[in-house]
Amino acid sequence: MQDAWYVPRPPFPQAFFDELNAHRTEFPLAEEFVISVEEAGRAFIVKRGQTMRITCAEGAQIVDMCIWNAHDTRERFANEYSLTREGIWLQRDMRLWSSLPKLRPMMTVTADTVKNKPVHPGARHHYLFGAHCNPQGWYWVVKDREHPLVTHNNCYCNLTRAIAPFGLVAADLHDNLNLFMKCFVDAESGLHPWEPSDVEPGDYVEFYAEMDCLVALSVCPSASGRKAHDEEAPKPITVSTYDTGRLLPEYEDPLGS
Repeated sequence: MQDAWYVPRPPFPQAFFDELNAHRTEFPLAEEFVISVEEAGRAFIVKRGQTMRITCAEGAQIVDMCIWNAHDTRERFANEYSLTREGIWLQRDMRLWSSLPKLRPMMTVTADTVKNKPVHPGARHHYLFGAHCNPQGWYWVVKDREHPLVTHNNCYCNLTRAIAPFGLVAADLHDNLNLFMKCFVDAESGLHPWEPSDVEPGDYVEFYAEMDCLVALSVCPSASGRKAHDEEAPKPITVSTYDTGRLLPEYEDPLGS
């Protein structure tokens, strides 16, 4: 675009990730589990050099995802810095950057099987802006302080419960990634309305961990986002981690800080 300026993207190790993807079907499974609708959220460690696959085994289901450095949770995913460098929507070879003062890659997207069919121009799945649904937000939908969506059945509460075993609390949450959710940016209002999801049973997104990461996932009560909150039941998600046997050299801060 003429007269436009973009924030420069740091050098990307394309050869490493091309080789990784060429052998991805050979990697042994390290762990696999299902996060049920009843459990609603779980936190777990993904080790440096592993890939993590999040699968909608039974069909479209929004998943809220948070990431921290497993050894120092003060360092966490920074959606603003990530979208400035990488873009709004997840895609293969996109890096997820951590918060200042480190500002280094935490995970890199290695696969996305969702076939996007936009109804509105620019609509896509998996985006970085926005955040988890929460009690206050749901109150304005249902207007009932005692409704389960307000009291406990929301991504804010799901994620808070998930991270508690790791000694973290609600204040440690950050604005998350919205996986399998589809939206577009309305040019007039600046808002991001949802669009019906194109996710099919078995679709997944996969990430390569560039550091030891603590990951928390929530099964969103909005299900796929295709219908009103009370018209579609949420679905479980499957999480699989694989040992790649490949370690990308640690990211070098260009300022040496």
